Amino acid sequence: MSTTSKSSASTTAEPPARRAGVVATTVAALAVVVVAVLLWRGVAADPDNGPVAGPLVGVMTLVLGALALVGWRTAPRRSWRVVDIVVAAVLGVALGLVFTVWNLGWSPLSNALEFFPPAKGLFVGVWLLGGVVGGLVVRKPGAAVFVEVVAAVVSALIGNQWGFATVWYGLLQGLGAEVVLAVLLYRQWGAVAAVGAGIGAGVVVGVLDTTLYYPEFSTGLKLVYGAGAVVSGIVIAGLGGWALTRALARTGALAPLASGRNAQRV
Repeated sequence: MSTTSKSSASTTAEPPARRAGVVATTVAALAVVVVAVLLWRGVAADPDNGPVAGPLVGVMTLVLGALALVGWRTAPRRSWRVVDIVVAAVLGVALGLVFTVWNLGWSPLSNALEFFPPAKGLFVGVWLLGGVVGGLVVRKPGAAVFVEVVAAVVSALIGNQWGFATVWYGLLQGLGAEVVLAVLLYRQWGAVAAVGAGIGAGVVVGVLDTTLYYPEFSTGLKLVYGAGAVVSGIVIAGLGGWALTRALARTGALAPLASGRNAQRV
């Protein structure tokens, strides 16, 4: 086949691919908008959440979802395999059980820190592990959100003191980690990516907690709590999630995935 023929064939093959990409992006964007609106209305409908909760959750979902969508469009490998879905689901369930154990210990720990409540932010990182570990292990767009949400759903179904709020918290925390991985174009999976994802999730939980659960804090105390949440995201979720991913890779459990085949680069 001549060069001209190859060029012609390539030209005729590209438009359908581009159209498919446009359709997929449009559907994903509409899904983000629909989820944001539903969360806004659902959270606002619960009087226990206060008047600020609905708009805050809706806007954060919309903004973080849009940023993650842009990153998804730039990802080198967007398609999920069956093994990716299975591993992500297993991780989500396992981390949901970890969340459940941490939920049980939260009340005693929280009570012990009442002498300086903003210090509680230093211990929220355990609930951010799903986004970091999910992203590092599966290495596909959406993995951070998927694993964090599954873990949150498991935690809510088993039962905890926060009920359905656990689920939308999980969504937003996962999006916080996802956005950072998207900014890195889904090409970096080492300690820097893990710490960045932990920071993203930590910022999200800091904003949510200080707005919804500690509105009485002064601006200074809110900043202290938020800084503690970010530090917790770095140390517990970021470095802890990175270490956990490396440990799993060394066992061979992640052999079907790139994170298992390239354990030295995790």
